Amino acid sequence: MPQPLRPLIDALAREAGRDRAAQALAKAVGAAHLLLFVRDPALNVMLPAPGMPKTLVAGPSWRELLQRLAHEADVTDEVEVLGDRWAVRAVTLDGCAFVLLGELRAPDFPMQLQEALPLLTEVLHAQQGLRIGVAEAAEARQAAMRAHQLAAALDAARAAAAELNRQLRIEHQHKDEFLAMLAHELRNPMAPVLTGIDILGRLPPGDVVRRDRQLQIMNRQMQQLTHLVDDLLDVSRVSRGLIELRREVLPLDEVLAAAIEATRPLVVSRHHSVERDARPTGFHVSGDRVRLVQVFSNLLNNAAKYTEPGGRIAIEASRAEGVVHVSIRDNGVGIPHEMLKDIFEMFRQVPGSLDRAPGGLGIGLTLVRTLVELHGGQVQAQSDGPGHGSEFIVSLPLVESELASRTEPQAEAQRSAVSLHVLVVDDNVDAAESLADLLRMMGAEVSVAHDGAQALHLADGNSPDLVFLDIGLPGMDGYETAREWRRRFGTGARMIALTGYGSEEDRRRALGSGFDGHLIKPVTVEVIETLLADADRKDDGS
Repeated sequence: MPQPLRPLIDALAREAGRDRAAQALAKAVGAAHLLLFVRDPALNVMLPAPGMPKTLVAGPSWRELLQRLAHEADVTDEVEVLGDRWAVRAVTLDGCAFVLLGELRAPDFPMQLQEALPLLTEVLHAQQGLRIGVAEAAEARQAAMRAHQLAAALDAARAAAAELNRQLRIEHQHKDEFLAMLAHELRNPMAPVLTGIDILGRLPPGDVVRRDRQLQIMNRQMQQLTHLVDDLLDVSRVSRGLIELRREVLPLDEVLAAAIEATRPLVVSRHHSVERDARPTGFHVSGDRVRLVQVFSNLLNNAAKYTEPGGRIAIEASRAEGVVHVSIRDNGVGIPHEMLKDIFEMFRQVPGSLDRAPGGLGIGLTLVRTLVELHGGQVQAQSDGPGHGSEFIVSLPLVESELASRTEPQAEAQRSAVSLHVLVVDDNVDAAESLADLLRMMGAEVSVAHDGAQALHLADGNSPDLVFLDIGLPGMDGYETAREWRRRFGTGARMIALTGYGSEEDRRRALGSGFDGHLIKPVTVEVIETLLADADRKDDGS
């Protein structure tokens, strides 16, 4: 390298005085100016190197030149500065650009400077440190960073959307599986019922044995179907937070006895034995009788379903520190350890458990947990694994003996319905006639109407003692019929809403319309007998 240029190039490598060295070097090679630029990797634009002037004369040709320097290694062109045209000779190496403005003595980029470019480039990168001095560039960097943040947020949103889509696909799959399972479970009890109806129609009049056997089968299957529908309705109420408890102080022994009785058909059909200490526990709890019976009957049903025929189910109750613990233990298929933590979640079932032959949708345990927690209690599942049975423990707050002693058991008198006049109002002709036949078999005098207007007409001059009134009637619905009934005839007749609408809001609306009670279809014979007895006592003035 010719000695006269060496000191200038050495000075160009130092940030301090770089601008002066650049001008001296430009003059030495016959150019007007020497400018140094370094590419900003974040913005991908060329910015003045450290030590060079931060402010340049702007213009379209300058912006175009800087864009070319970011991508081209060798540029020969012209640029306009303050209305004058300047020749440009530029070389770019590794993100550093060396720009000579003005006519050069030689047509090519100075060889001596070109030989020093690798060293100068390395020095510039080390000095530059990606510093940007001008405010516009700083704002641009911030904008770029904001853009990166937005891009990251967009990526995160895309990932979240993808995860949501995955979950929706899983939920859709669960929905399809549930609907298929529901269809299967509904058909299971309906098949023997339809077969039984056909058999009863073909039996000779004197074949009492086969008639009774078919009636028992049909009764068991209808109970299973009713239990299935009740669970589905309760799941809907749970999801909407509509379950409300009608609390009273209850003897635990009565609750357990009712649950055992409710599950007896399934237990007997699978030849299980139920072991329970015959001595009264004397424990009392505060709760909703129907819901607590539902809790323990669901657990007993669960034990019966997932235990091979001829199994054992044990019920034990104990107390500790103001809490009663009820254990229901079986020697059935057991629960895998990894499923214990999720066994109370919706639609969770033990895989391979008797092919779900006894029926079930995987919602019973979810209801158990919800109802127990509504009572201020807890439920837990235990199992030593597949083939070792399972145990469910329900823990409920005890009611102190002093409070329990104040509660008096209510006797349910079963009296004859002879002389009672009952009106059945339902637009479903089959439902109305079957209930009417049952009431007549119990000794009542029965009238039937299929809409509200007909019911009011029948009651005019011959008011019944008891009215079973459907809500979903054509024209004048059950609520309107009840209000009009009370307006015309007063409160003499006991009026019961007998309906498929079963939410707490439906019950409140019925009572507010003048009904004395609200029952959800189907209603058991025992409930109807109790209503007849109550109406009979009222008619007697007792």
